Amino acid sequence: MKKIKEIIFVNESGSDEGIKEAEKYVKKAVKTAAGFFKFPAGYQVSVTLVDEDHIRELNREYRSVDSSTDVLSFPLEETDPRGARILGDIVLCRDVAVRQAEEFCHSLERELSYLSVHSFLHLMGYDHMDDEEKLKMRSMEKRIMRKMGVFKNMDRTEAGKEDLELIRLATQMLDMAYCPYSGYHVGAALLTSSGKIYTGCNIENASYSATICAERTAAVKAVSEGERHFVKVAIACSGDSYAYPCGVCRQFLNEFADDDFEVIVIKGSGEWEKCPFRELLPHGFRGKDMGIDLE
Repeated sequence: MKKIKEIIFVNESGSDEGIKEAEKYVKKAVKTAAGFFKFPAGYQVSVTLVDEDHIRELNREYRSVDSSTDVLSFPLEETDPRGARILGDIVLCRDVAVRQAEEFCHSLERELSYLSVHSFLHLMGYDHMDDEEKLKMRSMEKRIMRKMGVFKNMDRTEAGKEDLELIRLATQMLDMAYCPYSGYHVGAALLTSSGKIYTGCNIENASYSATICAERTAAVKAVSEGERHFVKVAIACSGDSYAYPCGVCRQFLNEFADDDFEVIVIKGSGEWEKCPFRELLPHGFRGKDMGIDLE
């Protein structure tokens, strides 16, 4: 029997402008979030997009708070005749979402995606009333947003489609990391001169010296496929600081790095920055410096 995945989207915001895009963002976010939970027969979620007056009225009626808000969630514990679990209703305020996107200097896509994920987790029992609950909810939000490939500063003008694709793929590889000893997930996506992208993750070992970093995993895959020129690499981590390549990885990448090779690093929060590889290894030593023809 095919699982039911039903996301009912209703627009009551008073405007149809950009509504198809908004519906796409919301449904993608809810579907991705639902993928982290088990629903044997499937699920159903209702999402309504409203204006500021409407959500203020709902907030006053159901929470006794006479002010607007960005989102409201109404969980349900019911099953429809087909056996699918009815998770509840989500109400998103379009006006507040637009305003918050401008305040945080990111896209409406990211804002609606985040609000949809946040409200879906409320349906699943997550909350942020105390520090422990908040930490658990924020951690889950980050996992879902990473899976979607939606990041905090994804609209920075210096980021082209190529950079964003590498960031997306490197971040997705975090879930593939084998790191039972450190608990520190790292993912990498390496672009070669042929235009192909090779991904990798960190793979730890009980013998710590046998551990291999994510960027070397990607590089070995590339070289084993005949690649000899690296253009750019993105390295994502699960931590709060940027995971720049270690010394061994810098030397390993240097063997195949083009002169304008770039490194993009991504925090667990999704924030990222980019720098020329030569800044990380200004006096790198390569075979050609020994007069060896590596072509």
